[in-house]
Amino acid sequence: MNLSDVEIMNENINWIFFAAQAKPSSMRRAVAERLAEKERVVIVEQPVSLVRDRTFMPLSERCLPFGKEGNSWYYRPLHFPEKLLGMGRIFRVLNEKLIQREIDRLLPPQKDRIICYDSPTQYPLVKKFRERLSVYLAIDDRTRTVWGNSIPGELEAERKILEKVDQVICVSEPLAQTLKIRGSQGQTPPIFVLPNGYDERIFDPSVDYPEPRFLKNVTRPRILIAGHVSERIDWDGIAAGSLLRPDWTWIFLGPTDPGMEEKVRCLLDSRALLHPSVPLDSVPAWMQHCDVCAVPYRLNEFTEASNPLKAIEYLAMGRPILSTKIPSLNPYGEVIELVQEGRGDSYASALDIFLSDGRNGSRKQERCNAVRCAAWKIKAEQFRRVILS
Repeated sequence: MNLSDVEIMNENINWIFFAAQAKPSSMRRAVAERLAEKERVVIVEQPVSLVRDRTFMPLSERCLPFGKEGNSWYYRPLHFPEKLLGMGRIFRVLNEKLIQREIDRLLPPQKDRIICYDSPTQYPLVKKFRERLSVYLAIDDRTRTVWGNSIPGELEAERKILEKVDQVICVSEPLAQTLKIRGSQGQTPPIFVLPNGYDERIFDPSVDYPEPRFLKNVTRPRILIAGHVSERIDWDGIAAGSLLRPDWTWIFLGPTDPGMEEKVRCLLDSRALLHPSVPLDSVPAWMQHCDVCAVPYRLNEFTEASNPLKAIEYLAMGRPILSTKIPSLNPYGEVIELVQEGRGDSYASALDIFLSDGRNGSRKQERCNAVRCAAWKIKAEQFRRVILS
């Protein structure tokens, strides 16, 4: 479909979500795609760098239609290098003008616009799109690394975006409290907590999924850690637990930060396996064919503010789960085995409980029920209601 073929729809609201590098399971993208089933949405993805890509792609080549009648767009803006000596300010203004003009082409400005920003560094763009409402969508503490260390410049940028937006939506109560403190002189826009959800069209516990070929020769029992393999993981606890229960195989499924492959090999020896990311719709099979799923995060200011998406997806599949004591998972304490960070004996005790409970466990339905209201279909409606109330 060409841009010129798009007809103006009758809905009163248009949505714009900034979601660079967002995975399909991320709230930034999942909620936007569900809203696009009824309204017009633009998802702003990773920019096309005129330095890296060395091409001036027309708008029609940087947009992919989706949603209701193809009237929503995955959109990649052009980006001139803002750090180029002597040209930074000029290119920054040019980048703003380009994205404003192209958004106007995709979503006519005569309609009400709601824009969801996802990064503190986007504060210069707030109120530049003639939006009716500006929302800061905080899916993590964006000012900290997975170690919990501060990222230079991000805290000041977040304070600036909090001064400009009309509302904030974040994924956990600890993060909401942190954002309130960071507001200018303790003054922040309204902050709403909306925990993560899961794709009910993909994570269906009633389906019998075929065993992934990678797992066919992997001995049981198996522990699955799905998601980004990084320093947010409690490596000390896993290493100590694997020494106490060496018969368990630890399986890491997902992309890795630098150095993580070596960490898996060194800490866990031969009873740990690493597999690259698979498409989201393939993940339920991995969950179903492992005996336990885990969210073993080290505890710091980054992870304690988080709301682990994989925990919600594990529960949706009814899988037995162990997790360190992440505050946002407290509501699921009855259906999750909690372990102590760095304590191998704590891990070992949890694994013993799972073995005595059987491979599928006796509490599958309880786990599914615990997240019944967390499906993206429901979350998208909650998101819309919170913003428009």
